[in-house]
Amino acid sequence: MFSFKLGLKNLTRQKRRNILIIFVIAFAFSSYLLMDSLMNGMEEMSFDNIKNYDTGNIQVAYPEYWEDRDELLLENLIYLNQDMEESIKNTDGVLGMSPELRFKANLNNGIDEVAVRGVGISIEQYNEVFATQNFVVEGSMFAPGESKAVIGTSLAELMDLKVNDYITLLVRTKEDTFNTIDIEIAGLVRAPNPMINNGIVFVPLDVAQEALNVDNMVSLFALKTVSGEEDRIIKRLVESFKNKDLDLKAYSWKESAASVIALSAAKKGGIGAVLSVVLLIGMLGIINNVILSALERTEEIGMMKALGMREWEIVFVFMVEATGIGVLGGLAGCLLGYAGVSWLAKYGFSIAYVGDASDFGVPILDRIYGTWNYPAFSFLFILGVIIAVLSSILPAYWAAHKDPVKAIYHR
Repeated sequence: MFSFKLGLKNLTRQKRRNILIIFVIAFAFSSYLLMDSLMNGMEEMSFDNIKNYDTGNIQVAYPEYWEDRDELLLENLIYLNQDMEESIKNTDGVLGMSPELRFKANLNNGIDEVAVRGVGISIEQYNEVFATQNFVVEGSMFAPGESKAVIGTSLAELMDLKVNDYITLLVRTKEDTFNTIDIEIAGLVRAPNPMINNGIVFVPLDVAQEALNVDNMVSLFALKTVSGEEDRIIKRLVESFKNKDLDLKAYSWKESAASVIALSAAKKGGIGAVLSVVLLIGMLGIINNVILSALERTEEIGMMKALGMREWEIVFVFMVEATGIGVLGGLAGCLLGYAGVSWLAKYGFSIAYVGDASDFGVPILDRIYGTWNYPAFSFLFILGVIIAVLSSILPAYWAAHKDPVKAIYHR
């Protein structure tokens, strides 16, 4: 008990140094918590933006089309029929289904021309799966039966277009002949996924099918499902396709988000490296403090040993002091981290100054919002205290192992 009280009392000695070490530990801990929150937020937002504005939870296509899906070829398309659609819609866990016809096109405004991706959609079914309609900033999504288009604000700005302007889409048909789609702009959209804003033109499905001469065919089905149930629903769909002798396959949204998932894996490695640096900072601070304290109290250590204190009791004194610094540094770090994460979760971190995040493979627009990872707080605090205790043992034992006579006459 005496050793414990003495260790606590020693915390009030050399206040400036102890406060400095506590501040360094707190800064390191809070930096880790902020980075963890920001990276988790970026991952969560990226995944949500892919599912809500690009792929849905599941996509259904022929394997031959899926392998070359980025080429936007008009081959291996799905012929729409009511039996197939009903089979997919009635699968347990499927909340919505949107047939899409994806194709290459050149957008011409009468002066300039730019390559874009055209997407033919059935607007009512599309709205059941995706949230794009919630981010129309001018005009509106085209209504069923209307022969109009919707484009992103970035594309509109690039081509100097506005609502009610007419555009021409130059396309190649299934027979590899040229055709055009002359269409009026119904609305401009600014979705959280910048890929929607930069180079996609939405047109009615029937208009796209007629212009491309593909009859009643589509590239794929995008499905909205119960979140977290994708794997189970995919198994049900595959079984249903087999029973109906269909060569269709179901693919998780993760297969269309390989680059973002790779970034997520790299993030975990980066977070691990940051954690190692944080723990190293804490360890060096504790070791440095124990050694300096031992050097300053060499005569005291010798006197305590001469009065009968055992080595383990002296070691315990330094361990209590180091633990106190670890606890205070951890608490301060968690408090600073809590304040920082609260700010990130509410206001977010602007990435506008680095340009379009999609250039780096991150489908996020303007801001990244932090997320709460409460286990990280408790994990970091407990780990910090453990590191403080363990890192104090060797230098404390070195201090306690001094010969009492030499220590008392230390100069």
